[in-house]
Amino acid sequence: MSTPDSRERDALVAAILRATADLAAARVAYAQGVAERHGLAATDVEVLRLLASEGAMPVGRVGELTALTTGATTRLIDRLEQAGFVRRLPDPADRRRVIVEAAAGRATAVQQAFDPVDEAATLALGSLDDAALAGVHAYLVACVAALRATPAQDDGAAPVPGAEASVGAPIASATAGRLVFVTGAPNVTIAGSRDLGAELYRARFKGAVPSARVRDGMITIRFPRLAWFDWRARVAGEWVNASAHWKRNQTDLHLNAMLPWSIELRGGATQLRADLRALTVSSFEVAGGAGSMSLRLGLPVGRVPIVLGGGAGEITVVRPPGVAIRLRVKGSYRDATLDGVEVWSPGEIATPGADAATDRFDIEIAGGVNTVAVRVDDR
Repeated sequence: MSTPDSRERDALVAAILRATADLAAARVAYAQGVAERHGLAATDVEVLRLLASEGAMPVGRVGELTALTTGATTRLIDRLEQAGFVRRLPDPADRRRVIVEAAAGRATAVQQAFDPVDEAATLALGSLDDAALAGVHAYLVACVAALRATPAQDDGAAPVPGAEASVGAPIASATAGRLVFVTGAPNVTIAGSRDLGAELYRARFKGAVPSARVRDGMITIRFPRLAWFDWRARVAGEWVNASAHWKRNQTDLHLNAMLPWSIELRGGATQLRADLRALTVSSFEVAGGAGSMSLRLGLPVGRVPIVLGGGAGEITVVRPPGVAIRLRVKGSYRDATLDGVEVWSPGEIATPGADAATDRFDIEIAGGVNTVAVRVDDR
């Protein structure tokens, strides 16, 4: 039989659990906002917060604390290091092992974005005595331990067969667009459109439906962690596509051609087709590779970097006649040509007059690839 005291206690415990859930949701939303302001993913921000509070640590420890796979952790650290947020150092205790630490500057700016939240929390805890503080600490430690020890039931679940969604967002006050795939994606098609009116973009997802967030012209797309991220394999020295069983999944995006765009696929795609002829592109980057990539370019404004990394089976780039191109191939390949002229490995090649051209595309192939063909549109 419950007593008034026990009912009051039960109600207080329930209120604490609700407040904990509200705190977690608010923290996720706040971290996502910080991430988008700095061009990061929310997980990137959490890793930087960990390094700020815990100090330098082995890459494996980062994976343990974030519940990421070894490959995902390595890619995350690679991305943060290239952007200047972290750096790798030999472990002074074991020089065979590498540790990672937050770099001064950009990482500090991310950490300082949380100062108002930390100050508010410190103020709220200031009225508690030592015993109450110890109780709060024990509760939070137990919650974290339970979450790390208990995997989510739907983690890694496959998409619902036949699932489909169509989404979009208004331009609002945006003067430029940025499209960022935080995770890998299935069969991506990207095109520019002049028929979207006041819409920033319009997307249709079939099979695997991601979350899509928009803030100040930046579209952030995140897919669930799925088996098709492991599509790439190297057989007899060549990259091959091992994702045939996911070909029913499709990601189609139309971007408003009235704005200039930067496009980034951090986790790559099983297949990538981008028709950029109607768009003014300021940059285009694929960090995670693809089974194949096909790009149709428009007219460059200034010197536009196009970085295709992470490995691919086949890369085809088609440009309008007269557009200047500089092609650099850094990784291994079987065959690479610019207008039918072979690129020696590793090496650079350019169209006539490209060095002096004010407007040109600078294409860099940063990962291993079977074939690369850059040619003029003859249609």
